[in-house]
Amino acid sequence: MIEIKDEHIKEAESILIGGKEFDKIERIPFIKNFESRDLLAVPGSGKTTALLAKLYCLSKNIPFVDGSGILVLSHTNAAVDEIEKHLKPFCPELFKYPNFIGTIQRFVNQFLANPVCYAKYGSYVSVNDNDIYENEAKKFYSSLKWSKKGIEPKQLINKLFGIVNGGQKVDSKEGCKNVIDFLKWFELDIVERKLVYNRRTILKFESPNQPYYLEVEKWNEDMYRKGILSYSDSFNLGRL
Repeated sequence: MIEIKDEHIKEAESILIGGKEFDKIERIPFIKNFESRDLLAVPGSGKTTALLAKLYCLSKNIPFVDGSGILVLSHTNAAVDEIEKHLKPFCPELFKYPNFIGTIQRFVNQFLANPVCYAKYGSYVSVNDNDIYENEAKKFYSSLKWSKKGIEPKQLINKLFGIVNGGQKVDSKEGCKNVIDFLKWFELDIVERKLVYNRRTILKFESPNQPYYLEVEKWNEDMYRKGILSYSDSFNLGRL
């Protein structure tokens, strides 16, 4: 049974707040609570410190008898760095498997996207960076060839220019920029086999535009085989 002991709270007070005492009305009950809670308070009121104290006390129960671990997910690396800075010297086991402390992106990559990427494409996520993905999108765009007016079937770039720009009249420069933006930011829905951009389906497998869809899908999956993913790619792979 997991237990938050008063002696461990005292140790946390010594480590985190220089031996002062946590507030007995709000902080101690939060540290000892095992139910789902939202911790709401103004900036600088000690939310992070209270969370650090809770994690420290929980670490004193490791390993858990059922083999489970502690999961801490953050939106930013800064928050993870803060936790590591204060707690790693005192409870290093908290940062070892089966426990996980990291960003949501890292968690999705490690436990969801990586296994799927290896099983389906024979690679692991080696690059998870929108800037690098943007460069790859620009290279792909530059490799596409335009078909002359009236030639059917149209080349992929002609088809994308029309669909992405919604059939509206735009000058060549603006229209091409919109296509590049699409290649940078579209999401490949692997389950339904469609390309979604700005919440709009641009191309899909089950449609007359299937050949165009397959051309973009192949390029995107070639990126997966190289281990190059955008941030959203990781979450899309994690759905499988």
